[in-house]
Amino acid sequence: LNDIHPRRLLGEKAVLERHWVPKMRAGRIDIRVVAIYTEPPMLPELALRRGLDLVASLYEDIAESPGAALCKTYGDIKRAKEAGKVGLILGMEGAEPLGADIQLLRIFYELGLRVLGLTHALRTSLADGAFFSKRKSGVLGGLTDVGVRFLEEAEKLGIVVDVSHLNDPSFWDVIQFAQAPVIASHSNCRALRDHLRNLTDDQIKAVADRGGVVGVNACSVFVDPPEFPRLVDHIEHIVKVGGIEHAGLGPDFADYLLVYMTEVDKASMPLDGVMPVRGLPGDEAFWKFAAELEKRGYKEREIDLIMGENFARVFKSILKP
Repeated sequence: LNDIHPRRLLGEKAVLERHWVPKMRAGRIDIRVVAIYTEPPMLPELALRRGLDLVASLYEDIAESPGAALCKTYGDIKRAKEAGKVGLILGMEGAEPLGADIQLLRIFYELGLRVLGLTHALRTSLADGAFFSKRKSGVLGGLTDVGVRFLEEAEKLGIVVDVSHLNDPSFWDVIQFAQAPVIASHSNCRALRDHLRNLTDDQIKAVADRGGVVGVNACSVFVDPPEFPRLVDHIEHIVKVGGIEHAGLGPDFADYLLVYMTEVDKASMPLDGVMPVRGLPGDEAFWKFAAELEKRGYKEREIDLIMGENFARVFKSILKP
């Protein structure tokens, strides 16, 4: 969305059809989450406006892009796949556009919001986020009382809750209060790369025990060394710790943001936080996960689970039919 909107402001049409759908088809991607993300320079005053602008641009662009479809129900996901379209699920990476107003959560749900991350790499009125690097800070907290109410309302509406970007106390608060499966849409393993954004083995187990999925993140800052085979090692670690039914892919290809990043953006997000690992340039290379897993001895059914069926199971259990 943070690429579609500025391109449309400059007069481009059918950005999805011209730039993104071909890459996703080349990578054999059927369904993906597109996230509302509010850049730091716009916080807090312009967060709501930014969120609405991104959604408006998505709707306009989908109308011009016959190869893409917005999916609000699980039935929409199935129909998009059957029609040969790329199905797009609207998410929110950081709930800054919602402030502390639970009515706004309900309004964004009506607009199509189906995945909610309570925060990005900072503190919101709902929770504390995990920093990209250690920095001076006061006492870090977990979910606020407002955050707990948002979690409960999201589950009531049928929104998948995403624990990626939460700090450790906020993560465990979500595990304590959540009733439905939760996902870590783009998080790696702290046992393989000691980073605040990566999950400990106990956290991976907790997501798995709740029936959720951990999707590996291809951004190079979370993988050491930042190479594609090492990223697949993270998948194997998730399988070892949480089970084959709880491993997935959430590569978070975000290097396109470099074109738009301001100095304020770069201060809160390092460049290796958006650059993918070597050997996995973008959506068009998504198929390489299946090839590498097959090379490592995984069976076809196991590969299908990791490539998307595990996430599909969670969406089927939470979204309306």
